[in-house]
Amino acid sequence: MNKNYRTLATLTVLAMSAFAAQAQSPFEGDLSNTPDIQSVPSTLTRAAVVAELQTARANGTLARDGDLSQAPRSIAQVRSTLSRDAVRAEAIAAAKADAIVQGDH
Repeated sequence: MNKNYRTLATLTVLAMSAFAAQAQSPFEGDLSNTPDIQSVPSTLTRAAVVAELQTARANGTLARDGDLSQAPRSIAQVRSTLSRDAVRAEAIAAAKADAIVQGDH
């Protein structure tokens, strides 16, 4: 019986030391995927940056947030040639054919 307590105590100490070692590791989860950002002084004035932003907004080349910001296409508005009913019918047909991609695919 005494041997069981020693074994249990030894295993407890080993488990606690493993948790303590993990707590001191530099693991940062998803944050470890990003490189360190080095601060570089800007050579542009505020007015130049605002003018560049307005130009990008005007010609449709303003980058978007998220995964789509890496898309190599313009974000200018495109008018659809399909009617609302045609789009709805197309969506229903795609859903029935299980051709709708969901999530990050």
